[in-house]
Amino acid sequence: AILTAQDLVDLVRDNPSVSAVSSHHTRYPKPHARGVVFFDICFIRHPLRRIRSLYHYGRRIDPAHWMAQLALAHDEAGFVAQLVEHFPHTTTDVQINHLVNGGAFARAAGPRDLDAAIAILQDMSVPGVVELFDESLTAGEFFLRPAFPRIDFAYIAQNVSSPDGHDPSGRGDILDVCRSTWGDELLETVLALNAWDLQLHKAAQDEVLRRLRMLPAHEGRLNAFRERCLALKQT
Repeated sequence: AILTAQDLVDLVRDNPSVSAVSSHHTRYPKPHARGVVFFDICFIRHPLRRIRSLYHYGRRIDPAHWMAQLALAHDEAGFVAQLVEHFPHTTTDVQINHLVNGGAFARAAGPRDLDAAIAILQDMSVPGVVELFDESLTAGEFFLRPAFPRIDFAYIAQNVSSPDGHDPSGRGDILDVCRSTWGDELLETVLALNAWDLQLHKAAQDEVLRRLRMLPAHEGRLNAFRERCLALKQT
């Protein structure tokens, strides 16, 4: 299923008490409606980490699902090779495709798609990067507080499908990990298929850090946010 901008507008008009909506099925462009302000939050993930997570997610879901069957029948390298060969929409600049083309895979992405995706990214109320999760949310809280005075993004990690567990820093060398797990040839193929997504990920990192550094005493705010998350986990 896909939820369009009009679907969200209709939802809000029919349910005026709704304050937030979260769904994997929403697509850009961001909704616009008279008398309503939509604050969008969207996270970008390193393309190689996203593809790795598909394998480990596939091994945990309903075995009847096609992705589960593929993951259970292969090791990680074999699984990724099968996706590349038979399901290119799952491994080819997926995040740019979702931002710019509503997730409809009809062609290879190009430089105009990257420019359009970066424009959407820079226009987001809260742009996020999975590998800069805390940084993204610290900046997001600051800039959303005028509209939501009691906002609190402190979290406990949920639905973690990363093979290495929840690693918000993402500072491990993902290229080395993928090279040792997939082999050189498959890695180079996947990198070529995600050339634009890799640039989008870099642009997202730059934007998140730019906004974070605008905050007064941003390092102290980031540390305080992490302390709130730790306290929430310990309750």
